Amino acid sequence: MNIKKVAVIGTGMMGPGIAAVIALAGYEVTLIGERPDWVDDGLNKARALMDQLFQHNLVSATAVASGKLSLRGTDDLDAAALDAELVIEAIFENLAAKQEMFHRLDLLTPPETLLATNTSGLSVTAISELAEHRERIVTTHFWMPPHLVPLVEVVMSPYSSEQTAQTLLDFLRTCGKKPVLVRKDLPGQLANRILQAMIREATNLVQDGVATPEDVDSAIKNGLGIRLPVWGIIEHIDAVGLDLGLAVQNSVLPALNNESHAVQLLADKVNQGDLGVKSGKGFYDWTKRDIDALKQLRDEFIIQTLQFKASHPQNSVDLHRRTSSSLSQELVE
Repeated sequence: MNIKKVAVIGTGMMGPGIAAVIALAGYEVTLIGERPDWVDDGLNKARALMDQLFQHNLVSATAVASGKLSLRGTDDLDAAALDAELVIEAIFENLAAKQEMFHRLDLLTPPETLLATNTSGLSVTAISELAEHRERIVTTHFWMPPHLVPLVEVVMSPYSSEQTAQTLLDFLRTCGKKPVLVRKDLPGQLANRILQAMIREATNLVQDGVATPEDVDSAIKNGLGIRLPVWGIIEHIDAVGLDLGLAVQNSVLPALNNESHAVQLLADKVNQGDLGVKSGKGFYDWTKRDIDALKQLRDEFIIQTLQFKASHPQNSVDLHRRTSSSLSQELVE
């Protein structure tokens, strides 16, 4: 399918960023909201995100000008969805609401229109349960903030067609994203499964008194995390040697938390009302910390990482062309 027009449903946390990315890629995008004032707010957010990318030299002035012209908004979902070749849903995370949305879209749009959900954790199989043409429904999980993070997880249900998945992968690449294909509809998709395993072990270390929350976060930020943008986990184990990796796994894994539920410390905090930023206290005292400043720092770091990657186009494709001996020499140096 030749995608030219895209409809994005949702003007909250994710929709405006998704719409901005797609409009910057040259597609006609309609951002859909429930009320006119929500639509206006979403459009303003999307335009501001385009400006942010331009200010950091991540897109050109021409792309921003064209993107803003390609972006419009409406509260008429039926008309906008009917006019699009691709509809991306980014409403709140509620299974019943998403099921109803896709049932509505399935009845409304021609069978060839592609339908995608931005869910971060719900099952696309369950979301598409009420639809007849389930083969054209997949997850396209943009990571937050969607205008900055390159990753998009394309998750297939048992009913999703290969053609639907491949079309979405190609489309996302034209939008400058780095999509990955997840062929099984599992809880947590792909990257979130890895993150949840890290959260379980991190909170367990705090619970067992091994380290403070500050030191756990510092270890991740200044060790593992700082190299991950260019040094993947599977690349790491190949680089150090699978024999060493096997030995370390067999030594460390038996001592890791392997419970099928969250650690008790996390449950206790929730039960006593310590919910994190939203309540003012979690593992940290957020009456003494500035979450907005932390988010700004996060975004600045992502922007600088994107700038670095843009100036170093020797990605994994280029690495594949270099000899193992030359690469090994660079690693030693």
